[in-house]
Formats: sequence, C-alpha cells, structure tokens
Amino acid sequence: MQRIASQQEINLLSGSNLNTRDELSSAVISMRIQFGVFEVNLRERELRKFGLRVKLQQKPFQILHRLLETPTEFVSREELARVLWPDLHVLFDRSLNTAVNALRRALGDTGRNPRFIESRQGLGYRFIAQVEHVQTGPAPVDARSPRRSTEAHRDYLKGRYFSNKLTAEDLHKSLAHFESALARDPDYALAYTGLADTYIQFAFQGMLPAQESFAHAKKFAHAALRIDDRLAEAHTSLAGVKRYCEWDWSGAEVAYRLALELNGNDARAHRFYADYLSTMGRSEEALREIGTAHDLDPLSLVINMEMAWILYTARDFQGAAEQSWKTLAMEPRFAPAQNTLGLAYQQLGMIEEAIVELDNARACSGDHPSARAALAHALAIAGRRAEAEMLLEQLKTTRTVSCYWLAIVNTALGEADAAFDSLHEACEHREAWLVWLKVEPRYDPLREDPRFTRLLNRIGLA
Repeated sequence: MQRIASQQEINLLSGSNLNTRDELSSAVISMRIQFGVFEVNLRERELRKFGLRVKLQQKPFQILHRLLETPTEFVSREELARVLWPDLHVLFDRSLNTAVNALRRALGDTGRNPRFIESRQGLGYRFIAQVEHVQTGPAPVDARSPRRSTEAHRDYLKGRYFSNKLTAEDLHKSLAHFESALARDPDYALAYTGLADTYIQFAFQGMLPAQESFAHAKKFAHAALRIDDRLAEAHTSLAGVKRYCEWDWSGAEVAYRLALELNGNDARAHRFYADYLSTMGRSEEALREIGTAHDLDPLSLVINMEMAWILYTARDFQGAAEQSWKTLAMEPRFAPAQNTLGLAYQQLGMIEEAIVELDNARACSGDHPSARAALAHALAIAGRRAEAEMLLEQLKTTRTVSCYWLAIVNTALGEADAAFDSLHEACEHREAWLVWLKVEPRYDPLREDPRFTRLLNRIGLA
C-alpha cells in the first residue's frame, strides 16, 4: 500500500491525469502580477522573466498562484495540498516539497536566503516580495500593440505610480519614467498615454502654462491612438484632451464611454469618467462610476481621494469628510485628502477644524497655490480678513498661480468684481480648474450674478 501511494505522489507533480478544480477566485485569475523581473499571467498560467516564458509545471504554478492570492500571509502545507490535490487522500509531503523546490528553481530563489518565498516550520509558506497588479481584469488583445519590452512596461508602471502622488516633484519623476519607456520601445502606446495624462496634470499644478501643457497632452494622446486605436487608455487620454483642452464635453463623454467599452475593468477610466460626470453636475452617475473604480482598485489613494471630492461637489459634506478620513488612514500626509477634508469641514460649519486641515494640506503640498488659496478662503469665511488678504497678496506674486484661485479668495472676501475679473482671465488662458466652476460650492455667492451664467455659457457648462 505504501508503494502505491509513493508512486501516486510521483505522478501528482505534473497533474496531467487528474481532473483538478481551481480554488482561487475568478477575480484574481484575470490579473497579471509583477514582482522583480517576473510577470505572472494567472489567466494564461504563464510565468515570464524579462518577457521570456519560464517553463513551469502545473503544480509549482498552482503553488505560486495560491501564494500570490494572499501575499505576506502564510499558507499552510495542508492548505496547499488541498489546492493541488483536492479530494484525494495521499501522502503529499514528498510531492509538495518537489513542487516547491521546482518553483524556487524557476524563480532563482533559495530556502536559506529567500527573495520571494519564505518557509517557516509549523506555518507553511508565504510570498514576501512586493507585487504589482498590471491590470485588474481581462484587457482586449490586439496584435498591433504587443508587450515587446518588459523593462518599458516597468518604466510605464513607475510613471503611473509617481503621477498618482500628485506633487510637482513626483510628476517630473513620472515624466522621466514615461520617456524612459519610450526610449526602450518607441512604439509603446501606453507610455504616450502616460505622457498625455501627466501634461494635463502639469496644467493643474501650474507647472506649465495651461495651453502649453495641453498642446503636449494633445500631441501624445494622438500618438497613442495612431499606434493602437483600440487601446482603452488612449481613448481615456483623448477624453481628457477634449475635456480640458477643447471644452468639448460631448466628445469627451464619447471617448470615455468608448474606453470603457474597450476595457470595462480599467479603474482609471472609471475614475476619470466619474470626474467628468461630477463636473457636469451629474452627481448620482458620478458616484456610481467612482464606486466602480473603487471596487476595481480599492487601495488607490487617488481613487479614494476622488470619491471624497465627488461627494464634496455633490454637497454630501458629511460623506466627503468620512471618505477623506478613510483616505488619510491609508496615507496621513496625502495633501489632496487633507484639502478635501478641510473643505468638507468648512461647509459643515466646522471652521476652526477646517482651517487646521487646510493648513496641514498647505504644509504637506509644499505650499501649493491651490492649498494656500483654500486656506485663505477659509480664513476669510472665519472673519480673519487680514490673514486672508496677506495670503492673497502672496498668491498674486506667485509666478504659476491660477487666476481661478485668486477668484476663490476674492469670492470669500466679498470682492465680486475682482473675482469675475480673475475668472475671465482664467477663461482667456483656458485654465484647467475651470471645469469645476459649475459645481464648486465655494462659488455659490456668485451664482445669482448674470456674469456667472455668461461664464458657464462661455465654457459650455451652462
């Protein structure tokens, strides 16, 4: 009997004669995961190193699959045995050891000094390397845009990582990574979408004049589309160009919807479409879209912050405050979430708490003009006019300040004429922040003035 069991153990490693079931979730199966120089395609059951396929038998791959499902957590040997040989009662120790060793050889890992798989007696195995999810679901495959360079894709992912931090320094880093990706692969369409989106962020940050930023964004979005007009990310970037650069609201929506048709599991596309819907005053639709984005990528700081901002523009100030706190629990010094929390507190009448949070946002953002303007607005509302006016004068001497922010402060100071002068100048320069004019609560004191309606008409948001 022992001889039969041992023979069965040897045959179990390949699993070719077994009708096994996959116990991992279908959501995980749809993902590509990167760690170090490796990429795992869980749908196609492939392991690649530097883009080249690594030969790995079924059972070692199943172990890797299970460990990646819960990285940093130990998985017992008994559980791995149930995954590999469900409903089969055999002696599994030798076959499991063989499968784990085969996996380690494929990864170039060692049990003594592991980089990827740690084993601990009595607990089992766990995956210890940092993992990155390349995509959250199945994306359309098109022969015109193959993944020719793993290094280029890694540069692209680094670019997205830094761009999501939303600081001037990190945006410059993201630009460098996208350019590096194109140096490795000049026809890498995703890298062009990263450049397009980053240049739009340059306009928001005041790092370049808006029209100059938008010219670059438009050029790179169209470059991505020329390479692959079925790439969802390219249509998302084009939608941003139509929205911010051209005020083509209907064209932007068509592009967002096409992007989502091409890849409904793209969290970024859902996020930007939610953002668009919010600027149009379609709050219920916006909240559904940002909810979908959050379901797809619940750990994204930007998506969590965007949800708070959309709640704020929808005038659910309590919800905006609660969501801001959830975001800050993930990263306490994330300035955009601090800013949104302060704005929500201000609308809730918690003015002193608002000033504290807005001052935190100013400090953590490196004294960014938008944060300084938000603080000045709150100080004016609190009756601390002299402090607000001092911040306003500082803003006026800042080279890259948006006229949109000068108008925000003047509105709180009761200087309507000055506010409208600044808004008209912002329109002349097509400043990025104007897309929020229709729904920004801080502009409520100006809404009854016919000049405000004329501004909305000019932008196309009336």
